[in-house]
Amino acid sequence: MSGGVDSGLVAYAVRKALGDTCIAVTVRSALTPERDLQRAVAVAEHIGIRHGVLPVDVLQDRAVCANEADRCYHCKRTLFSVMRGGFDSKALLIDGTNADDDPKRPGLRAVKEFSVFSPLLAVGLTKVEVRRLACDAGLPNWNTPSESCLATRLPLGMELTETGLNRVEVMETFFHERGVDTLRASHDNLMASVEFMPQYAEIMIKNRDKFVALIKRIGLRSCEFKEWSP
Repeated sequence: MSGGVDSGLVAYAVRKALGDTCIAVTVRSALTPERDLQRAVAVAEHIGIRHGVLPVDVLQDRAVCANEADRCYHCKRTLFSVMRGGFDSKALLIDGTNADDDPKRPGLRAVKEFSVFSPLLAVGLTKVEVRRLACDAGLPNWNTPSESCLATRLPLGMELTETGLNRVEVMETFFHERGVDTLRASHDNLMASVEFMPQYAEIMIKNRDKFVALIKRIGLRSCEFKEWSP
């Protein structure tokens, strides 16, 4: 369970159906921000489902570090391999893929290879419908903005390192702590880039100087800001 609304709804439904025989698993890796883990813990506590945190060093996989177009496939493959090794071979793995997710996403290859069941996709639930059901169920993350992993903030072909990924998380955390729910921070060739939604323009302007000082402390030289419509 990532802490997002899709996996949260799945965990809620599975808990309702199977009780204490199920467990929600959240992966902790260099590609996932700490705030996602904290959200997953909170959602699991709200649902009342058993919850485990599974550390996985995905950067040991050179295909993941290479950050090519099929990175997500190799990452998911690593995660599912670790999960399969940690549970009964007959255990059913379930994920939060929904009907709006692009079927050509590389990660879905791994979903099929490991026979992971995607109930939201199976019944044709779209993102809007998932949010509505999560809201009706009283889940605290029903309106959480959709976010991809930290690796998506870096240009394809740029090697993934703990330092580079940590820079992204530090930059995004800076603005999350100041009330910005949705943004994308990235960096390339020592330049930081922050994409933000128009309603956060005032926060960006107010904190620009502090942010510039921050990026210099973490080893970047300059930055640019631009509006983003996800």
